[in-house]
Amino acid sequence: MMTGRLDQLPEFVNCILIDRMNNDKQSHLPHVHEKELELFYVHAGTGQYMVDNRLYPIREGDIVICNAGVLHGEEPSLVRQIHSYSVAMTGVQMEGLPPNCLIDYKTNPVVSCGQLSVHVGQLMQLLYLLSADTAHLGNVCGSLAYSMLLLTQALLNSRARNEAIDEMEQPSVLAHRVRQYLDEHHSEQITLRAAAERLHISEYYLAHVFKQEFGIPPMQYVMKRRIGEAQELLMNTELPVAEVADRLGYSSVCHFNAMFKKNVGMPPGKFRQSFRKEEDPDQT
Repeated sequence: MMTGRLDQLPEFVNCILIDRMNNDKQSHLPHVHEKELELFYVHAGTGQYMVDNRLYPIREGDIVICNAGVLHGEEPSLVRQIHSYSVAMTGVQMEGLPPNCLIDYKTNPVVSCGQLSVHVGQLMQLLYLLSADTAHLGNVCGSLAYSMLLLTQALLNSRARNEAIDEMEQPSVLAHRVRQYLDEHHSEQITLRAAAERLHISEYYLAHVFKQEFGIPPMQYVMKRRIGEAQELLMNTELPVAEVADRLGYSSVCHFNAMFKKNVGMPPGKFRQSFRKEEDPDQT
């Protein structure tokens, strides 16, 4: 996604304010900087910004990373509705990346400042004001631009850590995919091995993530689903017990009777009779 340290200090180029009043004075249509990295900060408003021919939604507190050599800017058809600052620098060299690039092409170039938005906005405003006198304040501007670069890198690292945590939570997603498969095939002659092969995971991992998510082994879940559906069929249809057993994938009526009695406390025929008596108290 992104790489580690800066190999050298960057050189400040400029800081530009773009809003409704001076928006015509600054280039904000799609353009390319061959030797400059640009950090575009949304101080207020919402809109869309194009980076490498792809539009990204942007809002207050977002930083858009525009690598050198990458087409970026607003589409001509879009009306500017944002107040923004843009700081450009050169001499940026990140380990493993081309010159003046902060991210690789796979990384989302829009990063949110979150709770730091107010402070980042103040930093950009200060940088813009000081850049009016780079002859005397060039070193200060360079330090602030460097701080902005380091902050953006820290926000990227934070996002990467959060995404890593999300990936660690993927077993939960897998467990629900397993349950969906078991729900769709519970009335078939299903085995743990068959389910694992169909879902392209190991039997052990399937059983582990399923029990961790739902507190019950997958094949026990299948058995309970079958018994639950058997109860529904016995209560609401006139199907013979043998046909109920066949519909739910039991190899024999005896096996079905045994499993039903073990989980419900009585054989299926007696369960049906007891339910009918509860339904009609006057029945003798």
